[in-house]
Amino acid sequence: MRHHSFIVLLTLVCASLPPYQAVGAQELRRILYGTSASPSHLPVWVAKDAGYFQKYGFNVEPVQIRGGSLITLAIITGNLQFSGAGAESVIAARAAGADVILLACPVDVDPVYLITRPEIKSAAELKGHASAVTRYGSTTHFYLRTALRHVGLNPDRDMTILQLGAGPEMVAALEAGRIAAAALTARYAIPFLERNWPVLVDLSATDLIYPSSCVASSRAFMRAEPKTTEDFLRAYVAGIQLIKRDHAFAEKSLSKWLRENDPVILKKSIQAYQKLFKRTPFVSDKGIDNVVKDLVGMRPEFKEYIGWPEPFRENGPLERALGRR
Repeated sequence: MRHHSFIVLLTLVCASLPPYQAVGAQELRRILYGTSASPSHLPVWVAKDAGYFQKYGFNVEPVQIRGGSLITLAIITGNLQFSGAGAESVIAARAAGADVILLACPVDVDPVYLITRPEIKSAAELKGHASAVTRYGSTTHFYLRTALRHVGLNPDRDMTILQLGAGPEMVAALEAGRIAAAALTARYAIPFLERNWPVLVDLSATDLIYPSSCVASSRAFMRAEPKTTEDFLRAYVAGIQLIKRDHAFAEKSLSKWLRENDPVILKKSIQAYQKLFKRTPFVSDKGIDNVVKDLVGMRPEFKEYIGWPEPFRENGPLERALGRR
């Protein structure tokens, strides 16, 4: 049954990707890069729009895929050389034996707000109600579980967690009262914040570290093509630097790739992420440990990886891209 489910997921991933096209020796190398609808993927979008990838001979094509688990599957199967993925799905897959690795993580935590329906006055009132995530094992799943624990709830016992597919579906469910709370990133949270809906916690204001929307690849690809890997990371870091110094360019890029025209959402999203993006986006070992500890609750056999981040990240390519070795 598990094998059948894997094949179904794999078929969906492959069907969602544009067909491969051979290119001539003088043309830019086509690289597909999986993203979700999160501003934390902005370094890739900005680097593409600014021509930084083209400088290294790449035509990077961002492809939106719903859910980190599907993005991770596309890396494992070789359909994507690089991709943006949350640490939760990458670490779970790697601990289970898959060849997938974290190369860079632009933020240590997203601006994520645990927002409740207006009639909910306290965390205790959420018991017995439902919340939602995009997919089980996704970044949204980790953030929701963490937020619920932060306000004193047990995510496995106190709430029913639905799998709805994407941010807009979660927003619609919260608006309609189908769910009582949701852990929403800035883009989806801002309209609720503007209307003063209750916020039980803002995770970016806590000491949480979680590697989100990281650059992921496989060790096989990294070792086979070290220059490609390092050049990709050079362009990626240049994208972060441009975001930090040019709000207008970053806002224009975010509007283009997320098809977002609301000026309030665009302005506040860029303001939030300009502060959070790291100039040197190394993968946080503490963040990896946080994810492993969360996974142990569902997969006790992963306990051996607590305090052992090396299987899940490679710092060498980014160090070389930054000229540190």
